[in-house]
Amino acid sequence: MRYLLFFGWIFLLTTNQVLAQGGYKQIRSDQIRIIDGKRFFVHQVKRGQTLYSIAKAYEVEMQDVIDTNPAIKKGLKANQLLLIPAPEEELPIVIPPLVEPDVIDPSVGEYRDVPDEDPDFPTGNYLTGQLPCSMMPESRKEVYNVALLMHFFLREADSINTENPSQQEIENYNSLRYIQFYEGFLLAVDSLRKTGLNLNLYVYDVDPNASGTYAFLKKPEMKKMDLIIGMLFHRNFEIVASWARDRRIPVVSPISERESQVEGNPMVIKVRPSYTSEGIALAEYLSQNHYYSHTLLTHSWEPEVRTMANQIYANCHALGLDVSMVDQENLINRLNRGVENIVVVLSTQKPYALNILSQLNANTMGYTFTVFGLPRWDQFEGMDYEYLEKSRAHILVPSWIDYNNPEVQRLVMLFRETYKTDPDNLAFQGYDVAWYFLNALQRYGTGFTNCLREITIKTLQTVYKFRQQNGDGWENHHWEMFRYDNYSLTPLN
Repeated sequence: MRYLLFFGWIFLLTTNQVLAQGGYKQIRSDQIRIIDGKRFFVHQVKRGQTLYSIAKAYEVEMQDVIDTNPAIKKGLKANQLLLIPAPEEELPIVIPPLVEPDVIDPSVGEYRDVPDEDPDFPTGNYLTGQLPCSMMPESRKEVYNVALLMHFFLREADSINTENPSQQEIENYNSLRYIQFYEGFLLAVDSLRKTGLNLNLYVYDVDPNASGTYAFLKKPEMKKMDLIIGMLFHRNFEIVASWARDRRIPVVSPISERESQVEGNPMVIKVRPSYTSEGIALAEYLSQNHYYSHTLLTHSWEPEVRTMANQIYANCHALGLDVSMVDQENLINRLNRGVENIVVVLSTQKPYALNILSQLNANTMGYTFTVFGLPRWDQFEGMDYEYLEKSRAHILVPSWIDYNNPEVQRLVMLFRETYKTDPDNLAFQGYDVAWYFLNALQRYGTGFTNCLREITIKTLQTVYKFRQQNGDGWENHHWEMFRYDNYSLTPLN
């Protein structure tokens, strides 16, 4: 009996090991690249994966993964691309896209790739047991309930000077800080009601204190909402998002760049793309448009900038680009003659960016180079346009207002007529958020989140391209590429 128990224990241990290894192998990529004559798997890190699980999946040592991808010494990041050493006799060579197409297999609730030749599997991202939104008549309603949550600071409104206030006074009034978002939102609601949208819009002034936010969520009508727009401070949004997750109510974050908002909450829809997706978009653009160029990355030392630089380096390296990380003192010496040099300058500091541009414009006779400035160089005031033009400077921005667009001009005139002032960026953001999500409700009903990958509703500033990782919320990953030309920004997308 003792021997039977012993062999039974060995059998269970062996079986568990086999099952564990099989589970690890499920995350393996089937995409191979050859770099300098060596074969590598191209693996995209998913949230929750560890260095140990990745090494186990490919049956390599963890140190081999680190040696091939030195940027991961500071930790793995979701969507990061890794090169994993591959055996000589392995899978066929495939040039991978930067981001894998993925959907959820309804039978297992896991992500899987769907081949084009599979006519029986519906396209799109559907949760287990759900049908595509176009096939869900029960999600259509006669009237939709939508809540717009904002910090209006109405208790301070009585102190506003309405008799010719100065610009400084206007900027200091908390009650007016986000008012144009609200005004743009209302204009979109009015336009959509004229097209037949039946909507109960609830607008709330949310107390910035956490206790006030918890108390507000006890309002009985909040449970009946089909959609929540949370134009809130981060802490308040987190409270509302957690409450909405438990009640399966979609909640939109209009302007925050925080990636953490979507983590672990599939009901959150984040409109503003994050720095991580900006780095992915840049690597993809360079791979498609400057594959044979000599790419140099230089960065200042803010923690978020260093993280972004490491991610861009890893992604470019995984895509087979000739890329190197250099410090600003050695930048000029690392340029190559006879080829196109791509100089990616990563900094949130205007002096750092200007120093690089001045170096390039003063010491690069005989070199061909193009500068890419990240993140958000368009927010730097007083940049030298002559330097930017000579450097063929490119930037990525999440949205852009084209004042030559007739629809933009129409909104400007309507805003002036209604509110007696010009719309700012917040007004366009409020209009676009309302236009996109209320259109989605009208077309697809409360199940519109099942079709976020497919919805193509053009806004005035951009195109939303939402992506979702398993268990997380939705994040817009669309960036617009621009070049400085003739003292203005020219779109390249």
